[in-house]
Amino acid sequence: MDKRCLALALVLAACSSPVPPPPSEKDAGIIIGGCKLAYLGDPSAEPIMEVIALGPEGELQPISDGSSISLIFPPQGGRVVFAGVRATNIDPCAVRVAGALRDPVTKQVRLDNRILNLEPTDDGYGRSTPTDISSFSNIAACPNQWAENDLFDNPYELTVSLTDRDGKKVTKIMTVTPRCDEPGREAECLCMCAGDYILGMQCDPDAGPLDPELDAGADGAADASGGAP
Repeated sequence: MDKRCLALALVLAACSSPVPPPPSEKDAGIIIGGCKLAYLGDPSAEPIMEVIALGPEGELQPISDGSSISLIFPPQGGRVVFAGVRATNIDPCAVRVAGALRDPVTKQVRLDNRILNLEPTDDGYGRSTPTDISSFSNIAACPNQWAENDLFDNPYELTVSLTDRDGKKVTKIMTVTPRCDEPGREAECLCMCAGDYILGMQCDPDAGPLDPELDAGADGAADASGGAP
């Protein structure tokens, strides 16, 4: 084949098989994360968010200013607030959910951030998944080493924010009252979430707090009496 013909053939082949452009950052995120969920609501509208939380029976509860919120036993132990979101007008893929609980007396804060995909619902919203605690902000509240008062039955400031990968963000701040109301776990919760809880104190799930030093002293006294002639 004439060299000029060969060069022309190569040019034509290149034109007929164009190299695809590199994916945008958003498209790359879809490929890597595997999330191809449809946009929730109106992309041109401001995001709308409601705060939800897991209740004592694992059910979803709406949370607003003045609400009670449950202190729940998590797999890692202690007690946490499972704060989640229900939202629309937002990209549901790879959203960041941040939750924080603030003591109004000490001003200390406990917080947790999560990256997750919102579960779409039939009403055009997406939400934290009730059966997946990783889709909630797991705010570690107890054992209580940070709050001045009991972490239960007292008001605390809860902040929850939602940010999608396009940068749309919405935040809600409210006053909530944590409760030790998980069935069968109330006594242990009341012990480790108390304002006078001391690190190392053993909490009996049935009877409440046991001071390790006092407990050891009682055992020693029993041994001494048992060994007496």
